[in-house]
Amino acid sequence: MLYSRIKDLVSIIITNYNHADYVSECLDSIKNQTYKNIEIIIVDDASTDNSMKIINNWIKKNEQNLSSKNSITCISLPRNSGFAGAVSIGFFLSKGEFIACQDSDDLSHPNRIEKQIDFLKKHPEIQIVGTNYSTFENDNFNPKPIKNWLKYGANNIKKLYSEGGHCVSHGTILFYGKLFDKFGGLTRKLKGAEDYEFITKLLSFGVDNLSDVLYYYRIHDEQRSHEFYDEKSLNIDLSNIRVLLVLDSMNIGGTETHVLTLASELLRLGIHVAILSDKGALYEDFEKLGCNIYNMNFPLSIIKSESNSLKYKNKIKNIIIKENVNIIHAHQSPSGSLCIDVAKELNIPCIFTVHGLYYQDIASTKLNNSTKIISVSEPVFDWLHEFNVQSIVIPNGIDFKNFYPKKSTYIREKFQISKNSFVVLYASRLAWGKVAVCENVIRVCRDLRNRENIDIYAFIIGNGPGFNNIKNTADRINSSFNKKFIYLMGETTNMIDFYSNCDCVVGTGRVALEALACGKPLIATGNQGYFGLLNKGNFEEAWKVYFGDHKSIKNNNAYFLYEDLKSICQNRESLESVGSDGYEWSKNIFDIKETTKNIIKLYKLAMKEVFYNKNIIYGG
Repeated sequence: MLYSRIKDLVSIIITNYNHADYVSECLDSIKNQTYKNIEIIIVDDASTDNSMKIINNWIKKNEQNLSSKNSITCISLPRNSGFAGAVSIGFFLSKGEFIACQDSDDLSHPNRIEKQIDFLKKHPEIQIVGTNYSTFENDNFNPKPIKNWLKYGANNIKKLYSEGGHCVSHGTILFYGKLFDKFGGLTRKLKGAEDYEFITKLLSFGVDNLSDVLYYYRIHDEQRSHEFYDEKSLNIDLSNIRVLLVLDSMNIGGTETHVLTLASELLRLGIHVAILSDKGALYEDFEKLGCNIYNMNFPLSIIKSESNSLKYKNKIKNIIIKENVNIIHAHQSPSGSLCIDVAKELNIPCIFTVHGLYYQDIASTKLNNSTKIISVSEPVFDWLHEFNVQSIVIPNGIDFKNFYPKKSTYIREKFQISKNSFVVLYASRLAWGKVAVCENVIRVCRDLRNRENIDIYAFIIGNGPGFNNIKNTADRINSSFNKKFIYLMGETTNMIDFYSNCDCVVGTGRVALEALACGKPLIATGNQGYFGLLNKGNFEEAWKVYFGDHKSIKNNNAYFLYEDLKSICQNRESLESVGSDGYEWSKNIFDIKETTKNIIKLYKLAMKEVFYNKNIIYGG
């Protein structure tokens, strides 16, 4: 921005390329706005027709009718800079507190600007507002209301964009100029999606649409489409996708288990998969996939030494060349940050999945150099927005062939636990806030035995730096009862056997997804706080906080867990229906087949973006 912003002034940016036949009508519609405190900024993007002559004639004829002599600016670019460049130049020249967009082939209703300004001033939580629109055919101005792709309500709009959708029309938007001053204008990452990316990065400031029809799209052969992408434009055959999945290690955890499941589904679909990771407890499971695995001893934190970093990058490059990889999909910071750099150097796309709120080491620096970013939950999507990182929400998937309602008593029999006893399962890496959650589970089971005389047992599964503290607590409580009812199982890969032998699961993240898939009642509690027992009435609310792991509605207070466990222990007849409801709901959202489809769509989009920028055409 060249100037200090002027209060209440609206800068209307009109970009033009070869619209000589339409631009005068467009300008008339802006001149006739009922809101008069405006400036008009016209950016002609090196038109090859007589657009500039038409524009200059219009200015000479109408400038005396505008509010001031300085209320119109027109520049003609010496060479074509494309839609994103022309719009951003207009934003840069703006002086108003507000900026409005307008395409030079379209028209605005006389009340458009007035209604949008009025809306923003009445709704301080909204800083960007679009409008509904109608269409008309070329010179026949007979606007037709149409069923369009717009959505209404800031939360609905934010949700759709987080899923990769598009529901705000760029030509209709009006927003506070300070947003451009802070975040800049449109980018040229993907032709046809420049407006999508601009709106996406402003979502956390409140975006809404007015339902009033205040904009008129002209239908003609040269118009820009509102589509972000369509299936035809992503016509890349699956057999042409060669992906390198990258992890720090193959230890037991939600991220690693997700990548194992994703790799299996990608291979099933005929996509070439190679895996780069250090070894770990899941290595044998990865080996069973039958794809090439490359082991690399990644450090526990970001490499700061350039010489050391270069050694890793050269090894990664050699793997990419050997496997003929054309897309990288990374998941963790130390390995992923290296892959982001390598992808840039080799000019291939890099997808990065952010699995939680612990990527501070790359969120504000490296992450935006990825081609596309996946958030596994809405809270992660919101968190990334704090770093001006745009992403798409695609949840981690579960293979419902491996996790399903299964009846078994094997483990109960092994530990001589009666079928009438109530068994609680808690599974997690025993670190961070989850150590405190685990201690709550153990102490609540103790108190339910003491106070309510409930025959309750607990299976604790997991390892980590907090394991010894948990073991000491469990041993002390078991000794005080002269009976073992708290069982520490350590790490295990046969989780379905434990799910099938318990009555209820306490957990979050991937454990929550697996428990739901196995038809088990779930009490959600995680790093961020407590959610409670899932049921038909709160499934969506639980998903919005990722089961307490990425956001919460309550603190992790043992009292809440005590009351919920007490309630379901005393109402065991309802457990089967609660578990069945959870299974049906989760299958619609977290099935690996569906989540992988969305990931593949993003792979194709990333490939299109990178190869468009290289002027390489991919066919399928």
